[in-house]
Amino acid sequence: MSELNDLLLTGLLNHGSLLLGLVLFFAALGVPLPATMLLLAAGAFAQQGVLPWLSAGLIGIAAAILGDFASYAMGRMAGPRLPQRLTSTAAWQRAADRFSRSGFWAVFLSRFIFTPIAFPINLLAGSTGFAWIRFAVAVIVGEVIWVILFGGLGAVFADSWEFLSAIASDVTGLLIGILIAGYGLWRLWKSHHKAQ
Repeated sequence: MSELNDLLLTGLLNHGSLLLGLVLFFAALGVPLPATMLLLAAGAFAQQGVLPWLSAGLIGIAAAILGDFASYAMGRMAGPRLPQRLTSTAAWQRAADRFSRSGFWAVFLSRFIFTPIAFPINLLAGSTGFAWIRFAVAVIVGEVIWVILFGGLGAVFADSWEFLSAIASDVTGLLIGILIAGYGLWRLWKSHHKAQ
């Protein structure tokens, strides 16, 4: 494990739910922190009686949601400041329209499956004017699932949570690769059919 992981794990043991909340909040703001690893560790530590279940879960959920709301607000504030030559392009308009239609699922799934793209999704949601209430519902439900799922997995596999963390990281990277490749193939297929 890296020094940062060791430092965070020691901090989790010493400062408990407060550190967990801070990490989840800042990770939602785009700071590259091992939030999923810390959730798995928190679940394992809670199972071992080192961390209180309820406060860790509630603080973790609240911090992740607040971080998502803050990054959405950053996108909302940045939206009007984006160059007009960018936001007036057909590509930007298509992206905003597409996000308006399917953004709920993008926000929801990026909370617990495609977590590395959650921050850019939040910024995109804010900058394109995606409806706040739809964003909030997707975030709240998604973050509750994320914290319960990975905290629960950490508790169930308390003796091997480090191995599980490595697998979760690898699977997430693989899923993002598949998502990008799938999108590229879909665009290629679409452009091929347009040309015919």
